[in-house]
Amino acid sequence: MAALLALLLASPCPPQRLPRPDFAPETLVYKLDVFGTDVGTFEVRSEPPPDADRPQAAALLSSRAKTNAFASTNLARFETYFTTLVSRDSSPLHYREDIDENDVHHGTELSFPPKNGVLDVQVTRNGEAVPQAPLPADGGVREMISTFFLLRRLSLDQPVCLEVFAGRKVWKLTGRMAARETIDTPLGHLPSLRFDGDAVRLDDAKVSRQAHVWISDDERRLPLVAIGEMKGKTIRAQLIAAPGRRRAQK
Repeated sequence: MAALLALLLASPCPPQRLPRPDFAPETLVYKLDVFGTDVGTFEVRSEPPPDADRPQAAALLSSRAKTNAFASTNLARFETYFTTLVSRDSSPLHYREDIDENDVHHGTELSFPPKNGVLDVQVTRNGEAVPQAPLPADGGVREMISTFFLLRRLSLDQPVCLEVFAGRKVWKLTGRMAARETIDTPLGHLPSLRFDGDAVRLDDAKVSRQAHVWISDDERRLPLVAIGEMKGKTIRAQLIAAPGRRRAQK
């Protein structure tokens, strides 16, 4: 298995015709649980870019997650805020993440695309710079939030292969929109498309993760449910609110 993973990592992603993400303004709200126990909330937002960035940017994407009182007391207090500025061709321009874990603040910032095949990542811990080795990456590398929007637009059976920056590492994400299923969600019994993905760390083929995302089989393509691993725990996110969206003004 290790030899197979190493071979897959060594192989570049094939030429693909990927869908163009839709960045119309919207807010998606999720509840988070671990083995059925609620642990917090998660929010994803798309909005117009700041005025100074409008000539080059199409949208400002953000996500915020935080533990509830139970998880903060019995496990750890954890809060994240990620932002991505995306260009008019839907590729990321600039990414920043702020993570509070108990009393420690972690900051990460980087710009896209890579320079000379390397991502220059700036990392801080409680405001102090932390040494970070440059990360090799291909020219199409993305971060998590814009990838989330891209996956929503895949058609049934369409494969995808991407390099994705997450957790201060670059991962090779492969998968496809695998099946049509009707699932129970907090919003009701809904038809969906299921994405099955595998992510392998580029610097260590022994580290891999699986993820499954169910996306509504309708025009809005709402991510209804997502299941993945974080800090050694399987976490489920379930959509609980998706206010009606409006089209961005051209």
